[in-house]
Amino acid sequence: MSMPGLKPIIFYDIPSIVQTWSPNTVKTRYCLTFKGLPFQTVWLEYPEIKSFYEQHSLAPTTLRSIKGIPTPVHTLPVIMDPNTNRFITDSFAIAQYLDEQYPDTPQVLPHNTAALVHAFHTALHGAIRGIVMLGSFRGAQKLNPKSKEYYIRTRVERFGIPWEQFATPEKREEQWNILRAACNTIDGWYATGGGQFIMGDTPCFADFVVAGLCKWIQYCFENQEWEEVKSWNGGRWRRLVEATDRYLDCSK
Repeated sequence: MSMPGLKPIIFYDIPSIVQTWSPNTVKTRYCLTFKGLPFQTVWLEYPEIKSFYEQHSLAPTTLRSIKGIPTPVHTLPVIMDPNTNRFITDSFAIAQYLDEQYPDTPQVLPHNTAALVHAFHTALHGAIRGIVMLGSFRGAQKLNPKSKEYYIRTRVERFGIPWEQFATPEKREEQWNILRAACNTIDGWYATGGGQFIMGDTPCFADFVVAGLCKWIQYCFENQEWEEVKSWNGGRWRRLVEATDRYLDCSK
């Protein structure tokens, strides 16, 4: 899609040693590519994110209780749109903004479905919440050294247990079973629609959320773990990744 005169949107993402690391930021990368909007990536290591928020007077994304103390949390993705001089934080808010600001592009929250997709988003994160320690343990190994040290230290503070206990054989098996149950639940949601994507033949933000989770497993978990996930639910997650990879532009 050609958009003469449109300045590239600045997309802030987390660098790593793999093609794409964060299942959160990748949702925005999917949206920008799907819409055909010009963008360029600015990479921020984990320790740089808080100061970036403060530099641009951005409100924290959320508050999280750490040792019983409400603590501001600063996360990516963030975009800065030079066409409107606006910063937008949070992947869902970014999706809403892009649909509203660029209505002539393909919509990622089509037909007034924002509330339903938000509910899907929330339910999916609830379903996979129990695998966060295993995911953290696997994902940290793919970060650059500067981010890896920060990430491990802050996760140990958050969960209050030593790092080596995040993915013991027992915890790994327990969390893997949670992931399998979550995939079964999400597969049921897809089966209800009957199409390749959650709303039929065209992907939307909900599909990018699920595909982002799959890409996270593909790049951050062990190879045999991704091979196992690809085989679940009749190969649905392999097919979803193959169908959405065309919207994963990592060259910018």
